Amino acid sequence: MKLPLLEELELLYCSIEEEHFKTIGQACPNLKTLKLVGFWSHLNESDNDALAIADTMPGLLHLQLISNGLTNIGLNAILDGCPHLECLDLRQCFNINLFGDLERQCLERIKDFRCPNDVLDDYNYVIFSDNGSIEDEKGEEEENYSYGSDDTEYGYRRSADF
Repeated sequence: MKLPLLEELELLYCSIEEEHFKTIGQACPNLKTLKLVGFWSHLNESDNDALAIADTMPGLLHLQLISNGLTNIGLNAILDGCPHLECLDLRQCFNINLFGDLERQCLERIKDFRCPNDVLDDYNYVIFSDNGSIEDEKGEEEENYSYGSDDTEYGYRRSADF
């Protein structure tokens, strides 16, 4: 199915495979923003998502891959395949080793770049571990989270934020 007018897509806590990204890229040629928040999966190295995004979504301006298993290979593919990127959020993507030319390229080319170790203080959703527990940005289990949403954001927020 084609969705030629879709410009923004946000996928939270869902399991999506490489072929799904390819389908999205082909069905949504005007996609400008893709936000993908996964389960706590930084231990599982995989560049499949990144390679599919790089191959099929050259018009992206904003890409958020929180808690994704991509490596430097996937990041390089995204930088090459998405030449118009202005914002790139790679928080909790701990399989990336930013150093040398790769770090310089990200910092010089991307206007709003979020590194894997940047904090999630401004992020409104909880990151779930692979076993379903709730974890903070350091990977430590949290206990003070409540399920629900406020009037402006959908998803899961710290109970202190309600």
